[in-house]
Amino acid sequence: MLMRPQIKRFYEFDRFRIDLIERVLVCDGEMVPLTQKAFDVLLALVEERGRIVEKDELMQRVWPDSFVEEGNLTQNIYTLRKILGQMADGENYIETVPRRGYRFAAQVSERGQSPSDEAKKIRVTESVDIEMIETASVSEPPTFTNDDTQVIEPAASTIDADRFKQATGRKKLAVILIAALALVAIAIIAQGLLRPRPTPTQTTVTSLTTTGNIQCAAVSPDGAYVIYAMADKPNLSSLWIMQLATSTSQMILAPAEVQYHAAAFSPDGTYIYYVMRENNSAPRTLYRTSRLGGPSRKLIERIDSPPSFSPDGKHFVFRRGIDDRRAAGLFIANAEGEEQRELASINYPESFGDPTWSPDGSRIACAAGHSNGGLNRRVVEVSATDGTIKTISDHRWRWVGQMAWLRDSSGLVMVGVDQLSGPFQVWHLSYPGGEARKITNDSNAYNRLSLSDDSRTLVALQSRQVTGVWIIPAQKPEEMKRITFGAGGYRGKLSWTPDGRIVYDSEAGAATVISIMNADGSNPQQLTGDATGKAYFGYSTASPDGRYILFSCDLAGARNIWRMNTDGSNMIRLTDGEGEDQPTCSPDSRWVVYTKLVADKSTIWRVPIDGGESERLSDAHLGHPAISPDGKLIACYYYDPGPGARVKLVLLPFEGGSFTKVFATELQSPFLIRWTPDGRGLTYAENPIGTSKIWIQPLEGGQPKKLIEIETDRVFGFDWSRDGKYLACVRGIWSANAVVIKDFIKE
Repeated sequence: MLMRPQIKRFYEFDRFRIDLIERVLVCDGEMVPLTQKAFDVLLALVEERGRIVEKDELMQRVWPDSFVEEGNLTQNIYTLRKILGQMADGENYIETVPRRGYRFAAQVSERGQSPSDEAKKIRVTESVDIEMIETASVSEPPTFTNDDTQVIEPAASTIDADRFKQATGRKKLAVILIAALALVAIAIIAQGLLRPRPTPTQTTVTSLTTTGNIQCAAVSPDGAYVIYAMADKPNLSSLWIMQLATSTSQMILAPAEVQYHAAAFSPDGTYIYYVMRENNSAPRTLYRTSRLGGPSRKLIERIDSPPSFSPDGKHFVFRRGIDDRRAAGLFIANAEGEEQRELASINYPESFGDPTWSPDGSRIACAAGHSNGGLNRRVVEVSATDGTIKTISDHRWRWVGQMAWLRDSSGLVMVGVDQLSGPFQVWHLSYPGGEARKITNDSNAYNRLSLSDDSRTLVALQSRQVTGVWIIPAQKPEEMKRITFGAGGYRGKLSWTPDGRIVYDSEAGAATVISIMNADGSNPQQLTGDATGKAYFGYSTASPDGRYILFSCDLAGARNIWRMNTDGSNMIRLTDGEGEDQPTCSPDSRWVVYTKLVADKSTIWRVPIDGGESERLSDAHLGHPAISPDGKLIACYYYDPGPGARVKLVLLPFEGGSFTKVFATELQSPFLIRWTPDGRGLTYAENPIGTSKIWIQPLEGGQPKKLIEIETDRVFGFDWSRDGKYLACVRGIWSANAVVIKDFIKE
């Protein structure tokens, strides 16, 4: 029996469209990535637009068969607001009605559309007069990418006509014969005479959380539980445990002013080990608590990775920086964190990645190398007895994160990226062969993973940057206004051109690019052209004369300083070292000042804008240079090598040499410096635990003055307009959720 055509339905508001059939949100023709729960919340509010939807009603609709905390709803509302931005009048699309619920405030139109012309069509022969329209669905087997990991669902085939005309005589007979042949074909398949091609194992990625504020996660050895840390508010984090079979969660550690960096279960699953720090200047510290909750025990200070246990559970391995020797080390301790001993070390600028102990106890695998541009990291094995280091694979990587051994030691699963541009994915690396194969292959970035003992359940963090560009009036910063909307793609660094446009670091799918747009967010254009996807592009800044855009790039293999014309043409490499970044231009547009990594220390250099010999300006550990409007001074962050890892603002002459001024204030997680256009102050941002702040430090000294505080977002970059009236700012969040990956190993 033929079915009537399925009419597509849409909800539309401003630049957004909700496709009810495909269950996706689209902005300006591009899909906006949303978790299923966030989509369900948005759909519920849009369908009830104009009406207050009680919190209990929303919870029941989105989570009908499970008990979840109200914080899950709150976090999804928060994520949606970040993605949607604000309406033209500056109000939120989703209003909060205190003590009651939420209301969708925008005007919404509902539309329908017949199946697209691109859908597959069943043509009716000339001997049949068409008089009546109907639609038939035809099932097809799923198709796969070459690595058999990414499942692509085919579109349903449809009959494309307005209506079938009633057929008589020969026409009726033709229709009957076609139907009979279809039935015979179905019968043949049912009896096994015509068999479909066997389907390979389908890798599945399923979200465990939807709040977007997960800091770390790990699966238990038996694959039954997942421990995860959640940022309840910008300055509060808590630790939870989830039972996978029921998807129910229980809080282990109450919200506190801390940040969680990693977690792991003990081999018997009874204890949870977690790495945490209390503030941005405190060292990362390892603690242990019961899986059932209760008091925590402090084990090790200064630890840079989660612990990975020996097969008998009596010892674990971790990594740590050895600053006095300018080296990175792997260390082994017993399960109580005692009897620490150094197993192996590697000199800066190289370092180790997070280690994992093999199932037979004989070796420890981790990444080694540096990240100063290019593919300079490799996977190595370290002997658990004498610390001998041996390369596992010739495959080279831009970055490698956490990894885990398969139960039979036939390979590793790991997070990494082997291209100069692109997101971090989950990989399988065979052992001892060293062949690399992608497990995931999508536009999300993956960070941290853990594996159950049977190698069947893999838990990872899946993250993406959700940002927008805002304009902050210098005289009334509280009246900041967002000028870009949609899913984001604004990585942080931006710069005003002399003619009032904004150059900014952005994304094009999985590639990093440099773009330019008008001051109101209109007419965005990518500038990297054919080089897009072939290299990392970042830290874009416009020259004061408007001729060039300066940026850092590893198109030549190492991270160097480049320039191009403001229309994206004529890319020229200005430096040829390694680890060169953070370019800024002198007011006369003759010099480019930048940072260069020497060993593990960031130093300040300059090079003529037309190319030539580079000149080192200081031996101190400095970063984020900014040149004064009169061209006489360079402001930098100074990383004090003394105890406490203090960071301060300093000034040095443009020609280099000793500091002319060291400001007294110690900074927390600072980045980026911009002189105020009048040259009387330094603007900088901090993203400590808690709210983000933008400050102005008066040049004459004294306490810095707070320009603005942003409670819900991180600040990723900013720059003053040439006339000093506005500060352009990239703000937003890193949205991260825990996912479980199944069926990822080919049998």
